[in-house]
Amino acid sequence: MTEVFPGGWREGDTCYLITSKEKRTTLPFTVQSFDGRYFGIRGSTGMFHRVSPNRMFRSKEEAAASLEPLPADRERWAAINQKYEITDMPHAAYPFLRRVRALRDIGDKVKAGDLGGFVESERNLSFEPGDDSWIFDDAACVGEGCVEKGSRLFGSAVVCGRAYLTGGASMSAQARAEDDAYIQGADLCGHARASGKSRVLASPDGTAHPILSENCAVYGTVQGDVHVLGSTVIMSGETVRNETLDTLILNEAGRSIVRDPSRDELKPCQSSKARESSQKKRRRQER
Repeated sequence: MTEVFPGGWREGDTCYLITSKEKRTTLPFTVQSFDGRYFGIRGSTGMFHRVSPNRMFRSKEEAAASLEPLPADRERWAAINQKYEITDMPHAAYPFLRRVRALRDIGDKVKAGDLGGFVESERNLSFEPGDDSWIFDDAACVGEGCVEKGSRLFGSAVVCGRAYLTGGASMSAQARAEDDAYIQGADLCGHARASGKSRVLASPDGTAHPILSENCAVYGTVQGDVHVLGSTVIMSGETVRNETLDTLILNEAGRSIVRDPSRDELKPCQSSKARESSQKKRRRQER
């Protein structure tokens, strides 16, 4: 079975990259691999490239739609993006940002007509059918940052640079994802920051989610049921991965564990029926 990469991409899929924003041109590439942060793609000339997920589009039309619309494109925009519109309401401090307004109900918290947070362009907030990602309050996604796949921004949280928020991730308060940060299925709150080439990831099975809070800063990799608190710093190249049932807590005092209650329960390795069957089999063999 072909491995499914983030965003639903598979090996052999065709993606489109914008090759010139000024000329609004694109080229097709073939998806070949994913190293946990970047996709490996190959062009028609055989040249291999490593690109961030938010540069990849499934069609020429979707790629063109991520660019700032030219005046003549606005009607076509309306036909493509039926999830939200970018209003003329500017951010008080950064007037190049505009509020979004929902064109339809989105998930269970957003109704058609509701105002959301701020974006610089349509590339910042996914409008894929069925994707209920949203930016609330005064939160903002800027530059080449992207919010997608059910992820949400609240409060005054910021996604900027080429940061990528996906897989139902959530950011609130003054949290910030910047540079090339990749946030998948995690929660960031307080003044937590994910910077550099950081990766903050849910467990492979999607059941355990990292939490970054207070004034922590992550430059490396955090995965699984890990809570990073206080002013803890995860340095570039450092990996904190928890694949156990327990919760790993990191703060200024050090590292500690909250044991999962199920660990202290004693359970038989076989059911009673399995034991009886095994015993009968042994008795027959002894005869």
